[in-house]
Amino acid sequence: MVDIDNVLVSLGMGRYQFVGCILFGLMITYSNVSPVTYVFTASDLKYRCEIPECDSPNPEGRTYEPEWLRFTTPYRNDTNQPRKCLRYAALSGPLINGTQCSSDRFNYNSTEVCSDGNWVFEDFENTIGKEFGLMCEDNKWKLSMVGTVNNFGQFIGIPVSGIVADRFGRKFTMVFCAAISATLSIIQSFSNSYLMFIGFEFLSSVVSSGIYTVTFILAMELFLPHQRVLYYSILECFLPVGSILTAYIASIVQDWRLLLRLVNIPGLLFLSYFWLTEESMRWLESQGKHDKVIHTLKKIAAANKKPFPDLPTNTQVKSSESLEDNDANFSGIIKDIIRSSTIFWRMIRCSYVWIAVTLVYYGLTISSTDIAGDKYLNFSLVLFVEIPACLLNWLIMEGMSRKMSLCCMFVFSGVTCVMYNLMPSELYLIKLSLFLVSKLAISIAFCIIYMLTAEIFPTRMRATMMSMCSMLGRIGSMLSPQATLLTEYFGVYATMLVFGMTALAAAAITMTLPESKNIKLPDTIDEAKGIGSDVKPKNIGKNSP
Repeated sequence: MVDIDNVLVSLGMGRYQFVGCILFGLMITYSNVSPVTYVFTASDLKYRCEIPECDSPNPEGRTYEPEWLRFTTPYRNDTNQPRKCLRYAALSGPLINGTQCSSDRFNYNSTEVCSDGNWVFEDFENTIGKEFGLMCEDNKWKLSMVGTVNNFGQFIGIPVSGIVADRFGRKFTMVFCAAISATLSIIQSFSNSYLMFIGFEFLSSVVSSGIYTVTFILAMELFLPHQRVLYYSILECFLPVGSILTAYIASIVQDWRLLLRLVNIPGLLFLSYFWLTEESMRWLESQGKHDKVIHTLKKIAAANKKPFPDLPTNTQVKSSESLEDNDANFSGIIKDIIRSSTIFWRMIRCSYVWIAVTLVYYGLTISSTDIAGDKYLNFSLVLFVEIPACLLNWLIMEGMSRKMSLCCMFVFSGVTCVMYNLMPSELYLIKLSLFLVSKLAISIAFCIIYMLTAEIFPTRMRATMMSMCSMLGRIGSMLSPQATLLTEYFGVYATMLVFGMTALAAAAITMTLPESKNIKLPDTIDEAKGIGSDVKPKNIGKNSP
């Protein structure tokens, strides 16, 4: 069988890998659109009851928080915001000072619900809540349910995409998921009911969930162990760009229908990747498609202007003989996982770490819109810190072991979440800084867990195991949209406390995983089992033949 790593060493890293980084980077940018769009399409707006006794009869002349609101509308004690669907009951009787809008015209001991559709909004943003009438605290769960459904779709779609990728190829899965998810999201923008919207939310998230994982595997298999961290860090810089662009477009259009169309139409252009990118060489080799592997290696040699090395004459025979052993069918992979207790328990521990990192990562992202100030700016800042996180990720993983760097990031994120709760609300900038630092740390942890997971499982099941761990991790991201409900029932401190404790628990679990820094990607189960023991896959460094 062709030793792809050794051939890549002789061909060097050049223009082919650079172009690959750009192409895969654009795909990764688009992969982060679907997981965050619901933050704006189903966001909970700021609004209050219309007060006919005080509000202007002209809707254009109404303001969200006028000076008389304190004596007409009850306020929440924890957030100091007006109640959305409650107002003080108006008193009957003769007018005093000739006006109904005075403090003595309302009964502070009696409230009434304004459920007739008459509300005053802080801004003119149009979301599904506003359009489909999902107002008041009683309906807030329907808005947060959109995020849960989105992540449940990823829970279903990620393992399916891994199976499809192992069966039909990485490139086909990547392009298929991008084009179909874009189509479904555009159709979703024409929804005429909440049920239709949430149905397409589920379908589009199922299909789009595999884009990042499969693209990541395609990209990582181009690079050698000592170069993975650098190129991975570069690719990761593309990920937050998709979310930042989504937030920017949302802030301009402020309409959920236009937002879905504008951010997903570019997804149809990825059909061109059928011709612009190559299939994974390791997947082709595992399928016995030796000639296509040689063809791809020759393209890399030509692009990098390197001579193509001489290969053993019996290479094809070895590949054909190994085809039966490497037939990556799902049932065979599951049997191998069950037979190997080492791989099985490694998957369980890795999955818990995934649950923790997704819960904290997506929880902080969603909660950023609840911080005081402009929600679009806060959301963009929380995502922007992921760019320096990618660069710091390179430095941290180069200077530390995989699991030590991951453990430290979990501890850092957990501690800053707890500290956020300890700061009084008057220290807004300090609280925002702690929030951003926690997001920075958990973003680095997210980068590291992808790298670590890809390195500790063998080629035959790498895509499936990445998908399985990522799928189980979606339990955390499914719970994260419900984090805002913790504030409703347990107070403003509950959410960040849960995030902090989860991150600290994950730090402890991380230290039980094997170390995989600078190892050759394991091709067999025995090689994967040897990681972290005395018998390890050989290291491949810069001077490897």
